[in-house]
Amino acid sequence: MTDRKVRDIKFRQLFVNKVLAGTAAFFLSIPSAHAEPTTLEQAWVLAYRNNPSLQAKRAELRALDEQVSQALSHWRPSIDATGSVGRTYQYAPQIDPFGDGRFTGTARSYGAQVTQPLFRGFRTRAETESAGKQVEAGRARLESAEQQLFLDTASAFLGVLRDDAILSLQRHHERILEEKLQETRVRAEAGELTQTDVRQAESRLARAHVSRYQTENALTQDRAAYTRLVGAEPDTLVSPALPPDTPKTLADLFEAAGTKNPDVIASLHSVEQAKADIRLNRGSLLPEINLVGNSQFSTGQSLTVPGRSDSSQVLVQMTVPLYRSGADYSKTRAAQQTLTQRSEELDEARHRAHEQANDAWQALMTGRAAMEADESGVKAATEALEGVKEENRIGTRTTLDVLNAEQELLDAQIDRVKARHDRDFAVLQMKASAGLLTTRELKLPTDRYDPELHYRDVRAQWAGFSRDDYAVPPDSLAAAR
Repeated sequence: MTDRKVRDIKFRQLFVNKVLAGTAAFFLSIPSAHAEPTTLEQAWVLAYRNNPSLQAKRAELRALDEQVSQALSHWRPSIDATGSVGRTYQYAPQIDPFGDGRFTGTARSYGAQVTQPLFRGFRTRAETESAGKQVEAGRARLESAEQQLFLDTASAFLGVLRDDAILSLQRHHERILEEKLQETRVRAEAGELTQTDVRQAESRLARAHVSRYQTENALTQDRAAYTRLVGAEPDTLVSPALPPDTPKTLADLFEAAGTKNPDVIASLHSVEQAKADIRLNRGSLLPEINLVGNSQFSTGQSLTVPGRSDSSQVLVQMTVPLYRSGADYSKTRAAQQTLTQRSEELDEARHRAHEQANDAWQALMTGRAAMEADESGVKAATEALEGVKEENRIGTRTTLDVLNAEQELLDAQIDRVKARHDRDFAVLQMKASAGLLTTRELKLPTDRYDPELHYRDVRAQWAGFSRDDYAVPPDSLAAAR
């Protein structure tokens, strides 16, 4: 068999391999009819309903609601019942000349006392205000946790899309390199190329394998993060359309970040709580007045004069603190320093919100510019690759030139995917800095958790226990979609 026939057979075999590879890629690219695509909005809904960290924050807020109930309890009376029974041993020496002066018996006593606070040095009002501000700060922190959950979910969601797209590009690039390696080997056997060209093609293919392994690892991590946050594995994810409907200028974004950011709002309520705590601690230096009523029934208390004894009384008791080892003054001074601390933390929260807003704004501008540049880069790299291939056919370009052009096109395509990811995530970061990445602002199709339900239930509750069923109602996923 002549060398020409051998080359023809090998080229036909190479052509058949290309057709089979293309057909397999086509069928693998067809989405499954049973895989329903998941949007970013649906992922947010699932995370909002299922994430245990957010559920824990809601329980923490419900515990804060009880602080208000405890503060209001100082307006209400306290009722105590007492009782005692036991053996009594007495000795009356004055009876000894006439008989035994030792007596034993059973003594019983039952009673009740009602105490109604009348004046506590204005501490009840201050404590109620402090608890209310604490609840308001807790609600803001819950919104902050909600925004952070949505940011983390979006990061995992967009990361899966990014790494999946990069992995598809790298696998396609690997197939091209495999075909190029086969072609190079055939041409080297025919004497058109050298073993150096073969080694160069093998080296590029090995590097492509390593890059694919790294991307597969990153994709696995993103999918694991998505599952942890959402509570379900990612199937087919839909690339989101995220128009930047946040403030249009950096100045407007700064204003929104300084007034609507939940971390700033939480710090503002913490300052108000610290002011109320100062009045609360100062109130301990003022008199306290209580209305006390008690009644008691006793039998067998004295064996020398046996019988029953009843007593009842109503008293107005006033306690004036004169000096209590200086602890009240120390608590007031500590509360004043806490106010200074909370005020500084408020300034820090505003600075941090402005920094986050600025970083997100700059990332968005950079992402937009990178998208435009990468589009031009992909177009230029595509045209350059076609030119290098044509020149390689006529012998003016080497195999290494073709491999370099293939790599440049792949790099440009990957950069375009990354730029889109960075631009979309920057939009969400801008929303979060302005306090717009919440269920209420996003208008997600799910029942929203309402902290007022539990607050109203326990605020004025005199007795009994509350129901711990204030989680988000289990609406169906179909309704969310």
